Amino acid sequence: MEFDTLLVHARIADVFRYRLFEGWIGIRDGRFLAVEAGGAPPGIRATETLDLAGRIVMPGLIDSHLHIESSLLTPRRFAEAVLPFGTTTILSDPHEVGNVAGEEGVKWMIAASQDLPLRIYHSIPSCIPATSPDIEWTHEVFDAATIRRLARQPSVIALGEVMDYRGLLGPNERLRAIVQAARADGLLIEGHIPTLAGIDLSQYLGHGISSDHTLTFAAKIREQISKGLAVMLQTKSVTPENVAAVADLPDRSQIILITDDIEPSLLVDGHLSRIVALAIECGMPPLEAIAAATIRPARYLGLRDHGAIAPGKLADFLVMDDIAAFPPAQVYVGGQLVAQAGAMDAPVTRENPAQPDYPGIPGSFVPEDFRLDTNGGGGSVQAQVVALQDKHSTLTNLDQVAVRLQDGQVQFQDGDGLALASVIARDESSRTVGLIANTGLREGAWASSVAHDCHNLLVIGRSPDAMAQAAKAVHAMGGGVAVAARGEVIASLQLPFFGLLSDEPVAEVAQGLAAVEDAMRRIGAHQTRPFLTFSIMSLSVSPYAKFTDKGLVDTESRKLIRPFYPADESVV
Repeated sequence: MEFDTLLVHARIADVFRYRLFEGWIGIRDGRFLAVEAGGAPPGIRATETLDLAGRIVMPGLIDSHLHIESSLLTPRRFAEAVLPFGTTTILSDPHEVGNVAGEEGVKWMIAASQDLPLRIYHSIPSCIPATSPDIEWTHEVFDAATIRRLARQPSVIALGEVMDYRGLLGPNERLRAIVQAARADGLLIEGHIPTLAGIDLSQYLGHGISSDHTLTFAAKIREQISKGLAVMLQTKSVTPENVAAVADLPDRSQIILITDDIEPSLLVDGHLSRIVALAIECGMPPLEAIAAATIRPARYLGLRDHGAIAPGKLADFLVMDDIAAFPPAQVYVGGQLVAQAGAMDAPVTRENPAQPDYPGIPGSFVPEDFRLDTNGGGGSVQAQVVALQDKHSTLTNLDQVAVRLQDGQVQFQDGDGLALASVIARDESSRTVGLIANTGLREGAWASSVAHDCHNLLVIGRSPDAMAQAAKAVHAMGGGVAVAARGEVIASLQLPFFGLLSDEPVAEVAQGLAAVEDAMRRIGAHQTRPFLTFSIMSLSVSPYAKFTDKGLVDTESRKLIRPFYPADESVV
């Protein structure tokens, strides 16, 4: 019997029976052909024999729900970042680039992901825009015909998360046609279910939804499992309470670990490996945590030759000193060494495709652009305010606050917790200015062309002067993030690909983002993840109120909200 590679004296992670066993492995043509207990018998020949001296061999990690764009990296730089930490396969939903550059942007992401050592599969964005054109501007509006065309692209296996869950239940005929087209093409359909339960959840799932990855809790997990969903746990949902609830389930095969959105500052220390380690820390048995990041996502995605050390499977595997000792000693894809000791074995040399045309970044601003549109110069008005609930999440409430104006400008008071928020459409066809509470900002401003999921220009600040300055800095960079205070730009990060991505190595992008977040904290931002929190203030499907270029949005009712009332008028 002949192999390309023979692994001997290995401890093999069995993700079917949750055990380690001593054995040997034979690999040929990029697949496992022999996975056996004990020592290799006489007569075995191999081009290369590796004595692992008791180290563990486990499957490469599979991240079944993420957005490459949240890393602020192009696909090739993303591959370089995650492979050393053991992620060998991902399902990416490129809805960020899709919102900016439409169908051609999605094709760019797919093309840029080909021929990389990381196996990248794609879901077609379902919600472009996230809600509807009357609520927010986007470069293109995807319909069922768009889905049918993109379904023919290489590596497409799913329809991306159906975020407009209220729209699918109600008025969004275009979205229902999109989902029907995806089902007809046999695509997996991903869900996004932050608030649905009971009959509403059942009706939503009746459209063929297969998963949910939003913030969860024990009762939600139990209901979703009972209704057949794959329940995906990302960082914010991996808690001791949720892990204990999972342990009580007689069948845990639908519990999957994912990353969803992960910034470059986190990627320098790990990727899906971070979630696996967190799950173990919260009480999940180590081999079950490995299964939740390997064989379970492989089965969910329908990738039958992925996810396990077993005959016939692709030889994507990690060599570990211990079960959760990330980064792995070695990472193999298709039987080929791609990374070791936390670093790529060789750089990724594949060039990026040329970017398609897309709207640029608005840039001609003066402080007056950030005045509140209240039809008056002074006095007091009753304002609808989007208020962050706490420092650790992006959940918001809609509050009413009396504010004083002078010449259309809010007269902020020390400690009032208020700031201005503005969204400007990339084509400058529409814009809004409103009030946000509990950002922590005391001065200055933050501006970003990363503004989920529309990625119009988002500006949040206490000073119209600083808001104009930060916005102009983002324009001058051709996209990115800037923080301004006291008459100068104090930190910035350039993102020249679609105003979303950098092609620099992850360490450099992480350093730039760390400088931006440090500057945000210096002007008062107090969130656990300030960049991500601020950038989601334009996500029109994120509970319970957010900003778009059209105005304030009640994300549950999918309605634009009147932002200001006379002081003596009651708010309905």
